[in-house]
Amino acid sequence: MKAAVFLLMISMPLGLTPAAAAQDAAKNVQTSAATAKTLTDSDVLALVESKLAPEVIVEKIKASECDFDTSPEALRKLKDAGVPDSLLLVMVMTPKCASTAEAFQPRRVGVKVPEGTVVELETAYTINSQLVRTGDAVSFRVVNPVIVEGAVVIEKGATATALVTRAERGGHFGRAGRIEWEMKEVTAVDGSRVPLGTSGHVVGDSHGAKVATQMAITGVLLWPIAPVVLLHGFKRGENALVPEGKRFNVVVRVGASVNAPARQ
Repeated sequence: MKAAVFLLMISMPLGLTPAAAAQDAAKNVQTSAATAKTLTDSDVLALVESKLAPEVIVEKIKASECDFDTSPEALRKLKDAGVPDSLLLVMVMTPKCASTAEAFQPRRVGVKVPEGTVVELETAYTINSQLVRTGDAVSFRVVNPVIVEGAVVIEKGATATALVTRAERGGHFGRAGRIEWEMKEVTAVDGSRVPLGTSGHVVGDSHGAKVATQMAITGVLLWPIAPVVLLHGFKRGENALVPEGKRFNVVVRVGASVNAPARQ
């Protein structure tokens, strides 16, 4: 034990107490660890010279602290040394960051989407009054991005949802089918829901109803053909269809705040 204490004392720099020496050693270890985690240009060059695949090196960059020199002269030297352009691009985009993922995260700003903002939608699939029921949800797609204050708040292709408020299939004597819906919301760029307040409806072909009515009147006047008239009475009208890609303009019902990517 005495020998161990003696060795510790003679190994300490002059003027340092044992506690100070321990703190200094811990600081050196932390500094070394931090330095080991930080990737520099020379580290990337060494990885390239080790014949590692560029994909592997990119993943290493993503998982490490980075401190790259991306000046034109430094990039030229790396290029001449054999570093591929794909890696140079990653280094340029992540000069001093914790990871590539963080570097690609856009800065976001709060944007107020005002009431009455127009959103152009199209049906995501064909809606048939025979196949849906009152209370069912139906989907639409956003045709063009919605831009407020220079920022995209609703992306092209975002999903909008409506609720079916009335659904009737084509009926006897040619009665036309009918479908009505009420728009509810659309998904914004930050995943929030923006309320929509427009309704719509579609009615099927009712021409058959007029024909059936005319034949019913004829059947009363000409009773011998009444069975034929009755047969025509069982002919159903057309169902209401909203074809895929049918476009509608709807509006924002209540103003909403969206965290949108800042304009570059």
